Amino acid sequence: MNEKQSNPEEENAKDSETSVNNDLKKKGADLESGENREVIENNHDKIDETETSEEELREFTRNLIEGALYASDKALTIERLSLELDLPKTEIEESMNQLLELYENRSTALEIVKIGEKYQMQIKPVYSEEIRKFAQGGAIAEKYLRTLTIIALKQPILKSKLVKLRGSGAYEHVKYLEDNALIESVKKGRTSELTTTDTYAEMFGLPKNKDEMKKVMIQQLGLESEED
Repeated sequence: MNEKQSNPEEENAKDSETSVNNDLKKKGADLESGENREVIENNHDKIDETETSEEELREFTRNLIEGALYASDKALTIERLSLELDLPKTEIEESMNQLLELYENRSTALEIVKIGEKYQMQIKPVYSEEIRKFAQGGAIAEKYLRTLTIIALKQPILKSKLVKLRGSGAYEHVKYLEDNALIESVKKGRTSELTTTDTYAEMFGLPKNKDEMKKVMIQQLGLESEED
């Protein structure tokens, strides 16, 4: 039986076709690989942009809260901040906790303190004595500061007696000072007895002991003695 002899031209044609097919497959694979890489890179870019955007939003929220605390003359609640800034309470709480941590680790004369359910920005006690020399009553309006000074000097003092000394406006003053945790009141019959708080002492760099506080204030104000 005669074996069929191979045709060199046919063999060359087959080899050429195989080579072309391999080249096409390789180019297709390279193209697909390049497209995949581009898709992956684009996805990574989108993820990075999303993470950056979220962090920028968190930072913006923290800055808003920080600015509100700085501008306010009274302590603020989470509810008030949420309402005024039109942001969810959970977001305010998260940002506030971040701010507290930032200020705790930051080298600054300011601090953010929690007073009950409220938050306030204030001067750190260690700096308050020196800085107080430059303050005109600090962030507290003069009318409130005068009433607060009388309470501090005459404490414990009945609200009814304070009203006689400061007039009917004292009712509003007392409410403001209580809202800002600078004084506290205890019911005494038909009126109430007023005293200053530790927050007041810390804010103005005074002793927390009431008797010692009076002595220091009398000396600072140049008074001979404190009389009822």
